[in-house]
Amino acid sequence: MITELTFPALSPTMSEGTLVAWRVKAGDVIKPGQVVAEIQTDKAVAEWESPEGGTIRELLTAAGTVVKVNTIAAILTSKGEDIAATLAEAKKKNEALAAGGAVAAPVATASGAPKPALNFAAVPAPAKAAPVKKGPRVSPVAARIAAENALDLTRISGSGPDGRIVRADVERAIKDGSAKAAAGPAAPLKPKLKVLRADAGDKAIAMSPMRSIIASRLQASKQQIPHFYVEEQVDAGQLDLVREQLNRLDGVRVTINDLIVRASALALRAHPRLNATFDGKTVTQLDSSDISVAVSLPDGLITPIVTKAHSKSVRAIGEEIRILAKKAQDGKLAPAEFQGGSFTISNLGSTGIAAFSAIINPPQVAILAVAAIRDEPVVRNGAVVPGRLVRLTLSADHRAVDGADAAAFMKTLRELLENPATLLI
Repeated sequence: MITELTFPALSPTMSEGTLVAWRVKAGDVIKPGQVVAEIQTDKAVAEWESPEGGTIRELLTAAGTVVKVNTIAAILTSKGEDIAATLAEAKKKNEALAAGGAVAAPVATASGAPKPALNFAAVPAPAKAAPVKKGPRVSPVAARIAAENALDLTRISGSGPDGRIVRADVERAIKDGSAKAAAGPAAPLKPKLKVLRADAGDKAIAMSPMRSIIASRLQASKQQIPHFYVEEQVDAGQLDLVREQLNRLDGVRVTINDLIVRASALALRAHPRLNATFDGKTVTQLDSSDISVAVSLPDGLITPIVTKAHSKSVRAIGEEIRILAKKAQDGKLAPAEFQGGSFTISNLGSTGIAAFSAIINPPQVAILAVAAIRDEPVVRNGAVVPGRLVRLTLSADHRAVDGADAAAFMKTLRELLENPATLLI
């Protein structure tokens, strides 16, 4: 029996991918389910498993090339059959497909039944590298206060987990004057701006599969979805304090984003119209708060999903996000880890940006943009006092969500974030 292995579609949006490497060569005998190649899709790298066993007679696609879905990539035989006619026909089909012709139909087995769907498995993550020894561990708040007061962090003993320097340590050093930086030229607090360079020629950069998919999907989102925006300003002082207190526990690492994911998941349970998808005809309100978290990659971004985030602790959410982010950066996410989701959060707080708005990730009906926590004056009890504020911007699909729904969701989210003890139950 002769079997044709056709290049698979790993995600609903995938129309082509890169054949990264073959794991087999002509003449190899393989078993059903054996990995024959690695493929780079628009989202991740995955292993391609053959649904059939046999002898590899011909590889029709070279490693490192971009291949359209349903291209015949290899030919197998079970009993040494003559493949001359099959090979010639396969090359014709591939040429027609490459030229934009009809998609090749699934190849039938000897019994006439269609070939079973190909199986995929996420490429295992590489072993963790040995930890690199760094300078003093310090919380962001403690680092900011130390910089403002010209303190030498190497002269401060940390009382947090693993010797981490926390706010209380810095405030104590300010009082006793034990960590003042030595006299002399002060080290620059910020790196120099690298904006001056020699002229260079123009450069044309081909769109990668991931960049092409991002361009297509986001263009469609802005053209087809009537976005509207609801902005809210949150007093994040208590939120930042709770994060710092949690991080005093040995082995615990919690970020502001982890707390925002938890708060959003709980708010969505109270406002199901935001926890939904829309296919153009039907709005499906989802029971589970499955939060897609935007992760930046060198060539774009991807949104791995924290499933059932409403039922997980802040610590569990943070650990899961870090695992998913590492896999995303290594290109090792499995399809189930990034396909789907009920609501997306995009956080640019680490860049120090004051505010921004995000583009909806269809078929979801909303996305939350999170900016940086900034020191700003606030009014409390009629007096102007220092505050820590963060601006949140919700983008919503007006076909499925009304302004009142979006405003109610943002009100609940603000109340949760300004009373962060509610996130710890």
